[in-house]
Amino acid sequence: MVFTSATLTVSGSFSFWAGRIGLDKPGAREPLLRTFPSPFNYRENVLLGAPTDAPPPDSPSYKSFLSGFISRALQSSRGAGLVLFTSYALLRETHAAVAPTLAQRGIRILRQGDDDRARLLDAFRAERSSVLFATDSFWEGVDAPGETLQMVILCRLPFRVPTEPVLKARMAAIEMRGGNPFGELSLPDAVVRLRQGFGRLMRRQDDRGVVLILDSRIVKKSYGSVFLESLPSARLLVDSTKAVQAAVAKFFEDPPGSSSP
Repeated sequence: MVFTSATLTVSGSFSFWAGRIGLDKPGAREPLLRTFPSPFNYRENVLLGAPTDAPPPDSPSYKSFLSGFISRALQSSRGAGLVLFTSYALLRETHAAVAPTLAQRGIRILRQGDDDRARLLDAFRAERSSVLFATDSFWEGVDAPGETLQMVILCRLPFRVPTEPVLKARMAAIEMRGGNPFGELSLPDAVVRLRQGFGRLMRRQDDRGVVLILDSRIVKKSYGSVFLESLPSARLLVDSTKAVQAAVAKFFEDPPGSSSP
């Protein structure tokens, strides 16, 4: 059997994926594991921004920060954005806060739940100035190459809700054998999902754009480095909100192929 995917590794290791499907069982034939370089030039074509002064996701000020940042970023890109959430409630609140301003600037807002998945994606691909607000299944399987999608905003690190029955049972099993449920399951699972969300941007070699991670845990928590080192080697900017916003605006002002720092 041959398994291929762009998101099989965490920090360059296959151990999480191999363990999930049983390739690490005693006596099992040792699999042949290989990684191959991507044909995409992430360093030149992708700006990855993470504001260091973003409020923590559980802070009362996070929602207002999120709405303001998303509104300004999407105005810089003039639409062509995919905004991914981990909570449908936060999606609805953010959509309500930013939609009027974006609509005034001719940016069409599409929201998961307003239509079925296929029609939403068709509408998104058909209109360059549109923006799609989505959650859950839209973190993977979205293919919108070219000018249709030039900005991906990941609002929170995609940790699964620890009370989900299957996840809860798996975490309990890890604890029973003396393992670390966060390090062995929650963290690598979230890293894979973040990689899937990041992967919505570059779908062909001449694509270019911006990925924004608006969760300060990626720069303030010790495990944040695991997320960053698992992503492709884009042009990383970890700085203040003001600096990231300025870099995003400049990215969309500069023509493709420019050598902005």
